[in-house]
Amino acid sequence: MAKVLRILSVAALLVAVVAGCGDAAPQRSTAGGVPRSLARAWEAQASAIADAARAGQDCEAKRLARSLRAEVRAKRQELPLRLRAPLITGVKALAGRITCVPPTTSPKPKPPPKPGHGHKKHGHGDHHGDGDHGGEGP
Repeated sequence: MAKVLRILSVAALLVAVVAGCGDAAPQRSTAGGVPRSLARAWEAQASAIADAARAGQDCEAKRLARSLRAEVRAKRQELPLRLRAPLITGVKALAGRITCVPPTTSPKPKPPPKPGHGHKKHGHGDHHGDGDHGGEGP
């Protein structure tokens, strides 16, 4: 539960930073804010990460966090200098905090051998020894 709370707090911080800066400039980062379209997209992604973590879907949360990290890195030139480092550090930390343990599939156990009648198979013409197997008799 503590891990989920840490993930949620980092995601909430990212949402607050991005959302708070998104309205500062229509589409330019030079005015001091994150471009509005990026802010909205990243806010939605951070919320989706938090929702997946809250639901116990760690692998999905990690996949979403990695995607967000890649997008922030790819768009870093559009971010104001004062926000680049905190956003990049935040998304990197978020992706690093989520642990995905894929479900393991154990191999199917081998079926038990079919019950036999306890002796080796042998050919019908291969009988040796005494017995009533159709040979010469007394």
